[in-house]
Amino acid sequence: MRNKKASRMTSSLLLVALTSGLLAGCGSNNNNSSNASGSPEASSSPVASGSATPADGKKVKLRVATSFAGSDPWVNAFTDSVKAFEAANPNITVVDESTPVNAEALRTKIKADAATGNLADVMFYFNGSETKMLQETNEIVSWEDELAKDPEWASTFNAGILEKVKYEGKQYSLPYIGFYEGLFWNKSLFDKFQLEAPTTYDAFMKAVDTFAKNDVIPFATSLTTPYLQEALVLSQVGPEGQKLAYDPSWAPAINIIKELNNKKAFPRDALTLDDDKAQALFSGEKAAMMFNGSWTAVGLSKNPAIQITPFPLVPGGKGENMIISGFGSGWYMKKNDDQAQYNAALAFVKYMTSPDVAGKFAAIGGTYAVKTTDSGDTAELLKSGNAMVAQAKDFVMPIDSYVSRESYTDFLKGLSYLANGKKTAEEVLAQAKKLSDRNKG
Repeated sequence: MRNKKASRMTSSLLLVALTSGLLAGCGSNNNNSSNASGSPEASSSPVASGSATPADGKKVKLRVATSFAGSDPWVNAFTDSVKAFEAANPNITVVDESTPVNAEALRTKIKADAATGNLADVMFYFNGSETKMLQETNEIVSWEDELAKDPEWASTFNAGILEKVKYEGKQYSLPYIGFYEGLFWNKSLFDKFQLEAPTTYDAFMKAVDTFAKNDVIPFATSLTTPYLQEALVLSQVGPEGQKLAYDPSWAPAINIIKELNNKKAFPRDALTLDDDKAQALFSGEKAAMMFNGSWTAVGLSKNPAIQITPFPLVPGGKGENMIISGFGSGWYMKKNDDQAQYNAALAFVKYMTSPDVAGKFAAIGGTYAVKTTDSGDTAELLKSGNAMVAQAKDFVMPIDSYVSRESYTDFLKGLSYLANGKKTAEEVLAQAKKLSDRNKG
C-alpha cells in the first residue's frame, strides 16, 4: 500500500499503518461466507481443517514474527487470536516477536534473523522482491505440498491471488490482507438529480455534466495524486497494456483528464489540493464521486449513501471490471526437522487463515485472500468493496510499483500540464518513458 502512495507500492500493511483511514473490506474469495468452516466457536479449534497438532504431548515454543504490533489496527485481533490458539493447544506457547512495520523495524528484524540463521517459525512478512532474501536462506517452506494435502484448507484461498504472489514459480507466501482502489459515489446526490449509478462511461459523464451545472463538484481529486489516471489507464488498455510503462496506447486514457478538466469535473484548486482535502470534499458531500483506495473506506462507511464500483470501461477500452488491488504481505513458515515444531507452526498458520479468524480481522479492515466468516460487525461499504474484489475479472498492482520514482513524479507533473492544455498526452508519455528507460540503463 501507499503512504498514500509510496507505501502502497511496498506493502498493503504499510499503507494501513501510515494512514488514519485504515484499509477496508472483507474477504475477496466468497467473502462473508456462509459455508465457511465452523461457527464462531470453531475459531478455538487448532486448525481450519485437517490435523497438525504436536505429537505425544510435547511442549513447543513457537516463535511468531508479524507486523501486528504498535499502532497497527489489527493488534487486538491478533493478540486475541493468539490467546484462543494457545487455549485450544495447551502444549503450544506462542512467543510473539511482532514488530511495527513503521520505520523499517519489521524489515530490519527479519533481515537480521535471516542473516544469523535465526528465522522465526512463522512470519507475516512482505511478498514480491522481499521473498528473495527468505528464499535464499533455503529455510522457508514452499506451500504447494501442504495445500495439496489439505484440499479443504486450500479451497479457502483465492486461487488467482495465490498465483499472483508466487516467487519464481513457488508458493513461499500465503497472501492474507490486501488493498483495492475503486470509484466511490454518493447515492443520495445521484438520487437527488435522478442519475444512474456511474457503472458505465456514459452514466459517469452524464453525472459529471449534471453535477457541474448544479454547483456540486463532480469528482473530488487532487491532480498531484495518482489514483484517477491509474483507473483510466487500466480501463483503457487492460492489465497487459498497463504493464507497458508509458506506452503511447495510454494516450487516449490520460486525454480524458483534460476532457474532465474542461467539463469542470474537478475542484478549482485540483492542481494544488492534497489528497486529504479531496477526501474531505467527498466525505463532506460537497463532491459526488471520488476514485481512491480501501484505506478511505472505513471512515466513509459511516455514511450509508456511499457506494463503490470499479471505474467504468472507457470508449474502446480493454479493462472492463478490472481493478487495482494487491497483497503485499503473507504468511511464511520455517522448515523444521522437529516434527512437533513443524506441526505447531502449520497449525498456527491454518488457524490464522481460517474463515472465522480472518473474519475477525476483516471486521476491522482490509480485503482478504481467504474466505471470511461475517462477524456481524462489518459495514456494508466494506462488504461491497470486498465483493468488488471477488468479482473482478483481473487485478493489477499500481503503476508506481514497477516504474522508477523519477519517471513517475515527472508523469504526474506532466498530467497537470496536460489538464490545462500546455502539453499533449504524447509529450507527457514520451518524457516519462525517457526517464524510465534511463533508469533501467
